[in-house]
This record gives sequence, structure tokens and C-alpha cells, in this order.
Amino acid sequence: MRNKNIICTVIAAAVSLTSFAQTGKTCFAIIADSKSIANAGKEINLYSATLCSEGLQTVIIEDTWHNADSLRNKLFRLYKDNQAFEGAVFIGDIPVPMIRDAQHMSSAFKMDQERYAWHRSSIPSDRFYEDFDLQFEFLKPDTNNLYFYYSLKPESAQHITPDIYTGRIRIPGDRDGSRLRAYLSKVIDAHKNPERVEELLFFAGHGYNSESMTARMDEKASLLQQFPQLNRQENGLEYIDYTFGNPVKNMLLSKLSDEDIDIALLHHHGSTDAELLDAEDAAVGVGQQIESIKLYLRSKLSGSKNPDATKKNFMESLGVPESWFDGTFDKEQMAKDSTFWTDLDVLAGDVAKYNVKARFIMFDACFNGSFHTNEFISGEYVFGPGRTIVAQANTVNSLQDKFPDEMAGLLSYGLRVGEWNKKVCYLESHIIGDPTFRFAPVPGDMNADILMSAARSDKKLLKLLDYPQPDVQSWALSQLTGKGYKDISNILKNKYFSSPYGAVRMEALKQLALLRDDNFIIVTGAALNDSYELVRRFAAVYCQESGDPRLIPALIKAVTDPNISKRVNYHATDALAYFDKEFLLKELDKRFSDVDTTNYMGVIYRETVKKIEREHKSVSSAVETITGKDVSDKDRMFDIRSIRNNTYHTAIPDLCIYLLTAPGEKTEVALIEALGWFNYSYNRKKIIDACSKIIGSEEYSAAAKTEALRTIRRLE
Repeated sequence: MRNKNIICTVIAAAVSLTSFAQTGKTCFAIIADSKSIANAGKEINLYSATLCSEGLQTVIIEDTWHNADSLRNKLFRLYKDNQAFEGAVFIGDIPVPMIRDAQHMSSAFKMDQERYAWHRSSIPSDRFYEDFDLQFEFLKPDTNNLYFYYSLKPESAQHITPDIYTGRIRIPGDRDGSRLRAYLSKVIDAHKNPERVEELLFFAGHGYNSESMTARMDEKASLLQQFPQLNRQENGLEYIDYTFGNPVKNMLLSKLSDEDIDIALLHHHGSTDAELLDAEDAAVGVGQQIESIKLYLRSKLSGSKNPDATKKNFMESLGVPESWFDGTFDKEQMAKDSTFWTDLDVLAGDVAKYNVKARFIMFDACFNGSFHTNEFISGEYVFGPGRTIVAQANTVNSLQDKFPDEMAGLLSYGLRVGEWNKKVCYLESHIIGDPTFRFAPVPGDMNADILMSAARSDKKLLKLLDYPQPDVQSWALSQLTGKGYKDISNILKNKYFSSPYGAVRMEALKQLALLRDDNFIIVTGAALNDSYELVRRFAAVYCQESGDPRLIPALIKAVTDPNISKRVNYHATDALAYFDKEFLLKELDKRFSDVDTTNYMGVIYRETVKKIEREHKSVSSAVETITGKDVSDKDRMFDIRSIRNNTYHTAIPDLCIYLLTAPGEKTEVALIEALGWFNYSYNRKKIIDACSKIIGSEEYSAAAKTEALRTIRRLE
């Protein structure tokens, strides 16, 4: 450990950082606005000194630019001059990059940039500061909110590979800095008294992952492999389902206030200022069913602009009596109904009633990490009076079907939370709070320093592939793939087929998806029958996104499995639309050639035929609408945007032919952009060829050529 008396000086933004950058030591930058330095300068210096005592030499920079470009350039200088520069934390109102033309780097965000206001259709993202391979064009500022709008350049890298990590410490409404001072004091104490990961809680909310119990069971099994120290006689891994309580938020918040909980992984829906956890209990018996319907009708009537018309419509459509609407506007009943609906969610006031003890919380939800707004729910936990130091949360909506627990077990070895977040590469995923926070490593021969050292050596990484902990192996696989190791594809394939760990097989599949080679197809086909539900789910998604005909046998086997799990079935059934219909039907007949169809298997066969027919109507309908002559611009644009979610690979030839007829700039730009979402498609070469012709033709506008270049960069 370095000298604890190292002085980490506060410097102005304009001061040269050369001497700091050339020290050769592990480095970290604290970027703070003037107000934060004035209100909490002492605590910021103490935080800096605490990090220095851990061997992380720190510099404090006062943000006098109030400009995102200037800040990014300063961080790039630190990184360029010293590869040991780890990252930065932003304290106070530091410029917020609002990213446009980069929705493909998010997990789920697909808002129409032309139709909606810029502050809604852009993605607030500090990945702008983290990944120096990304290139942006500055568009305009909104200085009232410290928003700076940027477009991702078409010639830029089109995927995220962070060079550094960052975190946000922004506490809206903290006028005198008292909450900031209290938070930094809490952080300093946590660094001086590090704790091991000894108990973990995971939660599943209403409607998440189709409420698949198989997914819940398999996640617990995987977490016990990722955190082996929790697999003991004393309970180390706790689970709460939204069905466990009424309302469940009281149970969840009470458990989060348990002194023993170190990490909480929360899977639920969300909004900026609320965690959307719960739903009305399933009605038992006729009486409860009637009361449930009455509650529903009152909610519809109370929010109606024309109550009489609404009441009449429901009475006619549902055949309910007028008396079932009674009490809608009664003050006492309205109060009860309001309390009921409010109790389904966690709001800021709910968090304030509990002394939450979990040190790290992952909000696997939409919008909970919207640090750029005046109220964001994750901040209520992190910057509240409880013991929570840091959270991972999302600034915009987030996909349900992610690998949310990816390498989370590495936190047990003392990996800094910010360093872990570099592996979760979505534009919207952020660290709220101190990104340098780390747990004390579990006893043994592995720790974060060994991991970070191994990242610089292929030989050490190859050795870690046999380390008896799944997330250490996953770390090595990820690092080797990122470095372009010469035989990485075969290593990933072999690791998939040999590993007993679901998390490792998931990591191997995910990394192979980046390569998009023959091994990716081989493993995806096998993964549809994996013992780990998440692997099967991702394999079904990759079937959709690839469309490679070689996957048809495995897909047909999956969708006709009478015990297919709920969420896998959801994606596998959708995937039927992405393959040639005749090939699917031929394989289906082959699958049932020796099967007795007089029993339930016959029902499965007939239902699968109907699914194939139904799904393929969507494909033909979309192509006809996009390429048709007598179609309104509104309908055409709607279906063009829809293929960003529905990458119909068999439609690519027709769509490319239509595109090359030069249908007009607006349609061309929209269709080229939509085709950029076919990045896993076995047919993507046809899109690249079409875009190349557009770039070389005089028939197309500069805007179409720019979008064509961006799509090529995404697909190559």
C-alpha cells in the first residue's frame, strides 16, 4: 500500500495535468462543479485522500468549462498519457451528453428521433466520456439543463468498448451540500472498513421475464456458482418474488434494511421516480373476481374525460351492471383505490422510511438511473441516509432479456464496481454513486489485482480459463475476445461444450455472437437445448437475429418441446417468422415422422403449423407495405421502423431491391437505418452490398450516403 499521507491536490480545469499523467501510477479523476467544491470541499479532499491510501492516485478537477467536449478531451489526455488511468467520478451538475443516432448501442431504446422532442429521443449517456473510440458530431447545447446533444458519426466505431469507467454523484435539491457531505462521509467510511460479500438478495417483479419460474430457479443455481461462498448452511442467498407479499414493497424494503444484505439484484419494471414491482393479487373465488373487476372499472372511469360514455361502453362490451361503477368518485373509496395503486410501486417517500443497508444495488429496470432529471429513484437509495454506496441503473428503457448478472461474482474478489460496469456495455447503463467502491476480497488465491494484471497477458488469461470459478473464466474469455486472440472462436466453442457452469456457457455464447462465424451457429443450435434457461433464451433470441437456415432443426425441436419454458417459448415462437416457411414446415414434418400424433403431441404439431403460418403473414405484410406503390407515407414509415425489432432475414433481398430503386430520401434514410439492425443476419452481406452501391451512386442524397456508411460500419 502506498503512503497514506499522499497529498491529492485540487486543481483548476485549465491547469496542465502532464505531471500527474506521467507518474505511472494507477490514476483516478474527481470532477466536481464549483458549487460542490464550495459546499463539500473538505469531504471531497478526504475522499480523494482515502482513494490515494488504497493506491489509487487521485486528482480533483474543478469543472470550469461547463462543456462536455472540453471534459471529454481532458479525460482523453489523462488516458492517452497514462494507460493506468482508470476512470472518473462526476460530482454535482457536470455536463450530460445526450446521444442521438446510436440507439443500436442501447439494449431497447428505439424512439423516433424526428417525431419526439430531443430531450426525450436522445439517450443520456456517460459512455460518451468512457469510450474514446466513439466519434461524435456536436449538434447543440441546452445550457438550462447542462445537456449537450451529439450524433454518433457514421465512421465511428458502432459498439461500446469502454476505456475507462465513470460514476455520477448528483443529488438534486441539495442546496447547501449537506446531503453530499453526508454521502461522501459514508463513502469514506465504507472504503476504510471494507466488507466481504456474505449475503445476496435477488428480486423478481411483476411481468418480468414472463414471470418464468424456470428462469428464477436457474438464476439462483447460477448465482450460487458465481458466489460460491453463499452456498453454505447459513442462508447466504435470498429470493423475493412479487407474489410473496401484499404489498411486496414492504417485504422488499425491510429485507434491504437487513444488516446482512451486501448486494441486491432487483429485476423489475421501472420509471424515473418509481420501481414498478407489484400487481393486483390473483382473484380467488367469484367474490374476489367481481371486486377485481370493480376496481378495474373504477380506475377506467376516474381517468376518463367522458365518464358517461366510458361507463356505457364498458357496460355494453363487458355486460356489467351500472352498480359495479359505484364509489368511483366517492372520496373514501377514491382514497382506498389510490392507496392500493400506490402500494404497488416503490416511491421516494417509501425509501425514506427505511434504513437500507445493501451496499450495492443493481436496478435491472427502465429509467431508474435517470441521473439527469430532478428525481431518480436509484439516487434515493444511494444518497439517502442508509448504507447503500453505489448502484447500477439505466437512464432510459432497458431490455428484459439481458445477461444481468454477468460476471457479478467478480465483485467478491474486490473488483471496483466501475470496472465491472465496463463489462455491461449498454449506452444506458450507469454507475450511480462512487464507482471506485469495492468489497473486501473473499479469502483465497484470487483477487481483483490478479485479474487486472492477467488482462495484460494472453498467457495468464489462458491459464485463468481453468480457474474453478465461473466468472473468472468468463472474465478471461471476454478479455481474449476483446484482444482478438488468434484462436478465440475455437476456444469459445470448446469452453461452451465443456463447461459445467451456466454463466460460462452464457459468456461463451455471447462472445461468439460478436464473431458471427460458423462456431456461433453451431453453439447457438446446441444452446437451444442447454440446461440453463438464460442460455436457451439467448439462443432463441440469436435464432431471430441470425436467421441462418442451419438453425431450423434445433429451433423446431425447441418449439415442439412440451416442457419448453415460458420465456424461451416467447422468443422461439417469434423466431419462426425469421426463417423460410417451407423449410420450417419440412423440418416440422421430419420431426414428427415417427411421433404418435393422436395424443397431445398431435396438438403441439398442429399448433406449431398455425404459429408458422401466422408469423409469416407478418413478414409478407411488412414487405408489401414497405415496397408497395399505393401505401401512405405514414404506414410505410411505421413498417420500416418496425423491422428494427423484427429483422425478417428472408425479406432482405426484396427490401434491398426496393431500396436501390431510389424511392426518395426520407424513405431511403429510414430503410437504410432500419437495415442497420440486421447486424447478426446471415444475409447481412446483401445489405452491405446495397449500401455500397448507394455510396457509389449519384442518385442518392448525402443524407442517404451517410446513413449507408453508418449501416456498413454496424454490419461489418
